[in-house]
Amino acid sequence: MTEPDGGAVLRKFVEAMNGHDLDQVVSVASEDIEFVDVAAGEEIRGREQWRHYCGRYLKAFPDLQLEQTNLLAMGDSAVVEAIARGRQDGALETPAGAIPPTGREVKVRFCFVARARDGQIVDSREYYDAMTLMTQLGLAPDPAQG
Repeated sequence: MTEPDGGAVLRKFVEAMNGHDLDQVVSVASEDIEFVDVAAGEEIRGREQWRHYCGRYLKAFPDLQLEQTNLLAMGDSAVVEAIARGRQDGALETPAGAIPPTGREVKVRFCFVARARDGQIVDSREYYDAMTLMTQLGLAPDPAQG
């Protein structure tokens, strides 16, 4: 039995990000991909914006690795739960401006929901706790310390 299209595409995406292969990351996206970074409120449309979005994380976290912890797939739709780990040794571009390198390690759980067609992601949303990310980068107070 073969894996549903959505699950196979998300596996390829995770592998491409872990290989820091931006061309491969882009190849799993359709020409007219629609993507929403829910935490940042950022909407991405098309492959070039997708390349820029994914590339900025690979630039900011040159050792970025995604650990897939769960994958649920049904037909063309799939959800991957994962943990992103890396050290911020590069500037991180955000909608609010660039965050200079902090040299800090991050470990952020996230969920990526996608729908695929013909072996490519056509629309997707990413959910993560932005406060955890900002706290780990030293840009927000740790609520546990309060």
